Amino acid sequence: MPCIPRYLKWELQFNAIYSFFLTLFLVINSTKVHANSFYEYFVTQQKIKHDDLGKNSNIRVSNFYNIDLIISSTPSIKFYTEILEKEGLPIDLAVIPLIESGNNPQARSPKNALGLWQFIPSTAKEWGLASNKADNRKNVIKSTQIAIKYLKYLHNQLNDWNLTLAAYNWGIGSVKKALKKGLVTNKIINLRKLPLETRKYLVAFHHLNRIITNNKSNAKLNKFPNVQYFVSVKQQNISNYISSENLKDIDNSVLKHINGYDVFDKDNKGSEVLLPSKEFQEYFSIKEISYKKSLSKKSCPKKYYKAKYRDTLVKLAKRYNIKMDLLKEMNPQISFLRPGMNVKLCK
Repeated sequence: MPCIPRYLKWELQFNAIYSFFLTLFLVINSTKVHANSFYEYFVTQQKIKHDDLGKNSNIRVSNFYNIDLIISSTPSIKFYTEILEKEGLPIDLAVIPLIESGNNPQARSPKNALGLWQFIPSTAKEWGLASNKADNRKNVIKSTQIAIKYLKYLHNQLNDWNLTLAAYNWGIGSVKKALKKGLVTNKIINLRKLPLETRKYLVAFHHLNRIITNNKSNAKLNKFPNVQYFVSVKQQNISNYISSENLKDIDNSVLKHINGYDVFDKDNKGSEVLLPSKEFQEYFSIKEISYKKSLSKKSCPKKYYKAKYRDTLVKLAKRYNIKMDLLKEMNPQISFLRPGMNVKLCK
């Protein structure tokens, strides 16, 4: 959560996330159009003004944030929307997990931010999501409930959704300090007073919402009815529900991806579990899905590099395909490379 660079650090992993979720949520009914469209409804309920904040700042939005990501995440977006509406918050915020984790409850950042909403351990403990006995950051239901409460708290402190999102990414303390230094003038945020990652974070948020707005009548989005795609049931009722809904192709690996954890674990007895609804089965496939650790952190073939004559941080970042921000963060004591210096290349 706050102060932790996340999605920008693992863009290379996004292809794996993207591939899996397109498999999980494979659209099988591509032509039917419903008058009661979920995304038509979504657009009518958006409460935040989605200006292109990056148009004057030369910020490029990653190609990962596209309509296909939204389509593959539709069941989840609908689930987040339901909770946001219940809590009285803008449903626009439903795209945050797409930015934070590629909508993957198993995602873990280099600094141990975990789950859909990328809570770091300290914030998870502060908000009751994790303890010495249990870590529920991967639990889709619990982490979503806590994330929305946290967003509500940030907004109550800052009274502005752009500032709230900046605080979610950068930390509320950092945002309050920046406000004293002129972050906002005439109700306009000066993006250049934010870290690059937070700037990109805000731009990506508005970009995804604009995609939905601009494509709400497009057949790709308009085919999804405004219905529940996930149904919440008690753990002890899972088998009965699977049998009654004829979910013969579903297995524990699929349920793990939907919920973020092993739903049959005895420690989760009595908990609420998300299962596919009838409408989910009409629009998305649960066949031929296997849980693969494709999203696990990449191995580190070379943790340190000994600098040579004429080496620079820029050259090393390009050579080892590392984001410059990440390289600097791992080596805060290094401003200029000198021969013989040990440079950390990965966590």
